Amino acid sequence: MLSAREETALVGHTVDVRTEASRLLEALIDAETGQRGYLLTGRQFYLDRHLAGMSAIEPSWSRLRALTGDNLEQQQRLAAMHPLVRGKIAELSQTTALAMAGRQRAALEVVRTDRGKRLMEGIRTQLAAIQAEEARLLDARRTAADRSGVLLLVLSISGLGIAGLLGAAAIASILRYARGLEQANAEVRSLNEGLEAIVAERTADLQAANDEIQRFAYIVSHDLRSPLVNVMGFTAELETAGGQARDLLGRAEAATPDVVTREHRLAVTEDLPEAIGFIRTSTAKMDRLINAILKLSREGRRTLAPEQIDMTALLNDIAGSLRQQTEAANAQIEIGQLPAIVSDRLALDQVFGNLVENAVKYLDPARTGHIRVNGKSLGELVEIAVEDNGRGIDKADQERVFDLFRRAGVQDRPGEGIGLAHVRALVRRLGGAIALASEPGRGSRFTVTLPKQVKGSAGE
Repeated sequence: MLSAREETALVGHTVDVRTEASRLLEALIDAETGQRGYLLTGRQFYLDRHLAGMSAIEPSWSRLRALTGDNLEQQQRLAAMHPLVRGKIAELSQTTALAMAGRQRAALEVVRTDRGKRLMEGIRTQLAAIQAEEARLLDARRTAADRSGVLLLVLSISGLGIAGLLGAAAIASILRYARGLEQANAEVRSLNEGLEAIVAERTADLQAANDEIQRFAYIVSHDLRSPLVNVMGFTAELETAGGQARDLLGRAEAATPDVVTREHRLAVTEDLPEAIGFIRTSTAKMDRLINAILKLSREGRRTLAPEQIDMTALLNDIAGSLRQQTEAANAQIEIGQLPAIVSDRLALDQVFGNLVENAVKYLDPARTGHIRVNGKSLGELVEIAVEDNGRGIDKADQERVFDLFRRAGVQDRPGEGIGLAHVRALVRRLGGAIALASEPGRGSRFTVTLPKQVKGSAGE
């Protein structure tokens, strides 16, 4: 039989477990309340509350595990609750990070999946079971304490009094936070009534503007094609006329050498061919630029066709298609294990085909080229990075390389400055973002963030 002191210690221990379980629930409620308020209002007050709750979760979880180390059943309940807590922390961190990055819409879409709500319900269920077990233990230990005599009874009553005070304090604290939560939820509901309408209106405006830009680009490039074809046709006629002029000049020199001057000869044999060559070069470049604008316009109006895509296999296919270039450049392409996504195959092939091909094209010939493609899951998003040890890009050029017809560094490789502009347009169309980190002489890293499941209707 345990001594009165031991029985009293067990009662206090049970109270500590119940108190710590309440603290863990309070921390989770604080973190979730702050998250919801910050997503919808952007106010620092809610962000501070969220961060305070998040910082309290891990310490409280550790204390609860330590306190229940002597109870196998409670440890099993904590083990079942652990992935729920991890999942809730991940959901809270992901949505807050998206909101801090200015992507409130993406954050709210994560919240509307109700995944966080289901995780929280599971956590509440497990904590309720832990509290029920500790209540049962408290009753059992109180009964044992009663049998230990008057002194033990006095100590037990004292323990129960302390437990009652702590329980009352915990209940008061929970009620206080519940009132705060209800107040925050009321504010959130009030804001949410107009938020979706505002978002829908802004989205419609942006889509209309984007459609107008696409139509304008198509009309302009299409209308430019007709006069360009005329210029190219007349250039061919000028070449034919130039050949006839050279023939006539030869016959004139043979018949009457004194009539043909040096200026005549230079005009026909050098100046005219040189001018025609310049015209041909310029029209060819204009033709490529018009084709690029048409390509971007058509891609913006194409309906996406989402399907399950093995990204590792897709990147391996891209690397295989570039084998000749990589061998010529003495380079290696390393593809890591990439997460699968549901997206548009053609768009992804163009995005990563451009990025890997650029990495090969702009390697430093002074060292062996290494190109690595790695990826990871970030909740509802995936991140895929294409990294090389090539020339690198100067900081001043890192943003404008994504602009149409803009290039950076030494222009010793073929291209019109279209590829990265096309890549960014496609990534945005898929609902993602692309970022560049680079250092001249060390290499570049292009990081593409995409949703795990893309929407398929045109213009989305």
